[in-house]
Amino acid sequence: MHDPFYDLFPKRENAPIIAGKTALLTIDMQYLDAHRDGWVGRVAKAAGKEDILEPRWQAIDASLPKIRSVQDAFRKAGQEVIHVKVAYRTEDGRDAGLAYMPTADLESAERDERDDDLLPEVGAKGDEMIFSKTSASVFSTTEIEKVLHRMHIDHLVITGLVTDGCVELSARDATDRGFKVTLVEDACTASTPEAHNDAIARMTDGGFIGARSAADVVAEIEGLGV
Repeated sequence: MHDPFYDLFPKRENAPIIAGKTALLTIDMQYLDAHRDGWVGRVAKAAGKEDILEPRWQAIDASLPKIRSVQDAFRKAGQEVIHVKVAYRTEDGRDAGLAYMPTADLESAERDERDDDLLPEVGAKGDEMIFSKTSASVFSTTEIEKVLHRMHIDHLVITGLVTDGCVELSARDATDRGFKVTLVEDACTASTPEAHNDAIARMTDGGFIGARSAADVVAEIEGLGV
């Protein structure tokens, strides 16, 4: 729902993409949670509820070319492409804490080594950085904030999943820390369209976090002239 408080102020404009000051984050696009055969899919299969995640997989399938198009545009322009993934120190993920994962005894599917891997369609290339987290927000359990400050990055363009979870918490944490944030709304996904749309509306209310299409972001990147 819209907060009318924000109607008291001029509408904020989307932050411009400035060469050397902007980085792309792709969040949690890994086998664990973004592939039908990953841990999330195996949990659903073990519970006999594979059908409830079908909207999630369809949304991810649709987002992959969008994410890749933005990644490739950043790469071509020589701008930072950064990847975020979940990677536990323990086999059952108990180091993540109850705020992020169920207790190990409640899990119905074991993890395997491939769960940590990024999907090849949108994985890291060359020396692109990968931050491994054990929390919903990448800012809670990694050194990403310090790294971004050292590289003089002050604007994050975000893709990945889920829109109403790790994407939202990372975006809000980034904003709280003084970063400008742009969501690529058709390159972010959730388990249902309703959850995705609600999260986008909630985050962008007031204009502190911007939202743009992949095509718009690609067009601006291509126009940087670097």
